[in-house]
Amino acid sequence: KMETHIEEGPYTLLKKDPTPTLPGKLDRVLKRLLADKTITRDFYNAARNLHPRAPQLYGTPKIHKQGVPIRPIVSFYNTPLIALHKVLAHYLKPLTNSPLRLKDSNHMIDVLRTHTQPEFPYQCSLNVKSLYTSCDMSLAQKSIKKKKVPTATLR
Repeated sequence: KMETHIEEGPYTLLKKDPTPTLPGKLDRVLKRLLADKTITRDFYNAARNLHPRAPQLYGTPKIHKQGVPIRPIVSFYNTPLIALHKVLAHYLKPLTNSPLRLKDSNHMIDVLRTHTQPEFPYQCSLNVKSLYTSCDMSLAQKSIKKKKVPTATLR
């Protein structure tokens, strides 16, 4: 089932594995930001991963759905950008503060129970197919720039 999911899904086969080159690219960007005093030495050290591996893709069956499709899961443990992700997540988390954001289904239940006259009286649940591969990353970048979060690109 996983092979079928990969073949029919929104994935593009890369000509070569970028894992070995990413740490060097990231290090060059981080060194430039450190020299410009855009980031601290602690940020620089925390955002590096000296011994990365390629992300691992596996799937779990959605047994509650007809045909038992696969839910793809990517393990980013010890991948080239995981350390950077953890550091950036710390800085980007405040951007997610919104009365519309729900942490999980338990949080939604709590909100429904405690808000007799909610500020937002409508709730909905969405089933999104291939959410991240369908996102327009330029909109995310515009949001980050609007909030004045320091950015850099890997080139």
